[in-house]
Amino acid sequence: MNDLGFYRDKDNILKIQNIKIENLVNKYGSPLFIYDGNLIEKTYESFLRALEPINGKIHYAIKANDNLGIIKLLSRLGCGADVVSIGELKKCLKAGMCPKKIIFSGVGKQINEIEFAIKKNIQQLNIESVEELNDLLSLTETLKKSVHVAVRVNLDIKAKTHEKIFTGDENSKFGVSLNEIPNVYKIISHSNYLKPAGLAIHIGSQIFDFNVFKKTYSELKKLAVFLKSRGFKVDNLDLGGGFGVNYEKFEIQNFNNLKKILTELFINADFNINIEPGRALLADSGTLVTKVIRTKKTLTKKFLIVDAGMNDFIRPTLYNASHRFEPLQKKNERVLTMYDIVGPICETGDFFGLGINIQKMFKNEFLGIMSAGAYGSVMSSNYNARPNIAEIIIHKGKDFLLRKRQSIEKLMEKDIVPDF
Repeated sequence: MNDLGFYRDKDNILKIQNIKIENLVNKYGSPLFIYDGNLIEKTYESFLRALEPINGKIHYAIKANDNLGIIKLLSRLGCGADVVSIGELKKCLKAGMCPKKIIFSGVGKQINEIEFAIKKNIQQLNIESVEELNDLLSLTETLKKSVHVAVRVNLDIKAKTHEKIFTGDENSKFGVSLNEIPNVYKIISHSNYLKPAGLAIHIGSQIFDFNVFKKTYSELKKLAVFLKSRGFKVDNLDLGGGFGVNYEKFEIQNFNNLKKILTELFINADFNINIEPGRALLADSGTLVTKVIRTKKTLTKKFLIVDAGMNDFIRPTLYNASHRFEPLQKKNERVLTMYDIVGPICETGDFFGLGINIQKMFKNEFLGIMSAGAYGSVMSSNYNARPNIAEIIIHKGKDFLLRKRQSIEKLMEKDIVPDF
């Protein structure tokens, strides 16, 4: 038995933890998100080993996948959370996570969200502007209640990644400019109810160049040392996430490059280190299984029209992202055929892959869209009045339903028909 990831047996049948994927689709329907709980645990443990030399802590970035079952699994492993909304915060609490392990980030936290977080005694708030600091000062004076506050720094570092997911340069909406940090930290340190927690950084997502991480962490450490030299309390450094995932090829990650950098920079440094992976923890653990509705041939192309749509998985449309495709039953005797793999939504942008070479496929056969565990279901919508699909997790050889398939009737219940 292979207990990690999606794999093929000797008969070329796609499986997870010795279970045929097709059996799961027959049980739960299509389209279907399937997650490998064993792989999530393995990846988390691999991250922990990278942090061991500096006794660092992991705070999972909930935005990557906010399913309650996945949050519960990671929480039981000892993981904390990085949240960016009151909804994500409430999900963590419902899943049983300790508030003292939750960091609240985000550039647009509203007053009611901040107040809720303060009253729940979370680990810290990461502020992202002078204006947010002013709101926080006013609110805590009214509440007469303290909160630990870290400052997210914008070091004006532009990482090489998709333009929609880099967050570390001066043109982005994120973080406090470097030249403002001393004054902002002084205000926090001298306030009645704000307790300085340290500094935070996050320069973007899907970054593969570890030299960029090293440069970023070095600059953040330099800033922290400078503030400490001025008598300020800077106990914690929140290093964010952004570690890239190879969507073209599945590989168990070991994070040795990260371990080397963290050890070099922080082994003897007087800082508590937090790190916030999202995609790197979850992406490879998931697949989206979809059924071929029909094939279509035009003068210039061949299409696989499948029952999943961009409302279920928008990454290819939104980011031009490439994913692997795996037929549930691989048949070597079938010729390779080039398809555009598209959904049923009334948009030309509703596609999962263009010009994809896979075995010839037929109506009612199933296909796995691989490494769909992060930024998949969490970004889904009901566009074209399409109900949300089911999600399951396989953990220690057993399947568990994480989210029921939504019915059209339940979808319509969200609307109110006015009595004109």
